[in-house]
Amino acid sequence: MIGVITANFSLYHDLIEVLRRRAIPFVSLTFHDEIPPNVDVVITTAKERHQVMFDNVVTWREGCRAETIVDKALMVAEGKEYNILFGVDPGDTIGIAIYGNKKLLRRFVVQSPEMAVDFIKTYVREMDARQVTVRVGNGARLVRNRMINALAEEPFTIEMVDEADLPGVDDDAVAASMIAMEQGVEITTSLSLEPKEGEIREVQRLSRIKNGNITISKALARKVLRGDITLDEALQLQQEKNHG
Repeated sequence: MIGVITANFSLYHDLIEVLRRRAIPFVSLTFHDEIPPNVDVVITTAKERHQVMFDNVVTWREGCRAETIVDKALMVAEGKEYNILFGVDPGDTIGIAIYGNKKLLRRFVVQSPEMAVDFIKTYVREMDARQVTVRVGNGARLVRNRMINALAEEPFTIEMVDEADLPGVDDDAVAASMIAMEQGVEITTSLSLEPKEGEIREVQRLSRIKNGNITISKALARKVLRGDITLDEALQLQQEKNHG
């Protein structure tokens, strides 16, 4: 059971919304209440921590996300030390699954490799985990490599998981869970971001699907594949060049 004690109304609202949506048992308390014996951990703010007479306390700091604070509370309720494991399914959208001490905390999708990398870095910083492992599926080569390279300097263990033997699923978040549960090969060097001809042609094909009158150049397709620009930006640049 999670206890919530704070006079910060905005934070309280966000926490309660998360706890209810995820069906996590909780109790709302005031600073004058005695903490019930079935409460395992209390969430409050860093400024209010001194008012909470309890050992297991998770403190929120400005800028931290309510979802992450709830995840941290679930881990602290089970013990002071915990490991975080990410499963990442690369592709047009990125599936992410998060496990704490082998327990699924949540899974979802983001829209770009950059969003995935930013989320993982911020999440780890907010969680204060003892050990972090990131397992990335071996599909979508350039998307995969962009994420791995962007995380390479972080104090994480990064593994690449062969997806060949995993069941095919249409849900990227579920695929990320399956990747998280498979042992991968640790990656310790930077990976190539040089596009191959087939990848370039595929981006050009997608540009025609998105705008039937325009096929972007190979040079622009390379920039899209490296993450320098989006496909929409490439189409705009190509259109300007065609009409220049």
